[in-house]
Amino acid sequence: MVMRKRLIDQDAKPFLYQSIGDYQKEQFEKSAFRTIGDLSHVIINLYGALPFPLQEGVPNNLGYDKRTKTLVFVDSPSKMTGYNTLKKAQELRAGFMGGWDKVVVLGWNFVTDIGKILENIKDDKLEVLVIPPDLLDQLKTKASYEKLIKTGKIKFSSLQYLTIKQIKVKQGKETDEIEVELDNYTLLSPDALPLDQKNKEKLEEVMGDDPLALIEYWSIDPDYDGETFRSKWQDYRQNTENDADEFRVIKKAKLEVPKVSGKRKVCVKAVDVFGFESATVQEVK
Repeated sequence: MVMRKRLIDQDAKPFLYQSIGDYQKEQFEKSAFRTIGDLSHVIINLYGALPFPLQEGVPNNLGYDKRTKTLVFVDSPSKMTGYNTLKKAQELRAGFMGGWDKVVVLGWNFVTDIGKILENIKDDKLEVLVIPPDLLDQLKTKASYEKLIKTGKIKFSSLQYLTIKQIKVKQGKETDEIEVELDNYTLLSPDALPLDQKNKEKLEEVMGDDPLALIEYWSIDPDYDGETFRSKWQDYRQNTENDADEFRVIKKAKLEVPKVSGKRKVCVKAVDVFGFESATVQEVK
């Protein structure tokens, strides 16, 4: 997203920007960790919890915080954290070793509709946080791991959730016009952000008054194939071509698109001022 914005700023059109491979999975395979369990134990410690002792019947990706009676579930860097993961975490919270008051899921990669999944689940005893994507780079040696533990500099960031209003379609003979409008933006765990109390209070004020003001950049793929996102429209802060407000993105966009047979799948992606990316997908006839 950031690279795409820079290319747009430089009027580098047309351009092809490709992200190749699964970064976390590739980094894990290059790392000194022999198993996912070894990596999970390190992440649990960095989070501030304790891993369970290795024994039969105990998953090696689980940890706990005894003081708050919280279970910690670490997902694999080779998986997409989604509904099945969250359901499993809920089941473990309810039944593992007598049950827990809360479960925290730490994930690397997330399905596109993770925000909608969490909204449908409506579970205030389930928290989902993002493992820093460059963490494996910082864990190349035992010394670097011990330093991270001592300094406590690793922050597990909030998961974010973007919603759009119902897409409007104006039918034409050969093309259609679609109108996409941003609806809301939510940081699901704002307390996880590395901000002091004063700035947290300011953030809470913005989230209450105008949460879309947190959006730095957003783009639209009007013919999303479910795998590769191809941006056909974008807006970003300091872009005054769409309106005169350089401190906010516009909230509504109209695109002329080729007609399709059947349903059209539209994907909208956004990056906020903290650099977090979120996406949502909507089907229209």
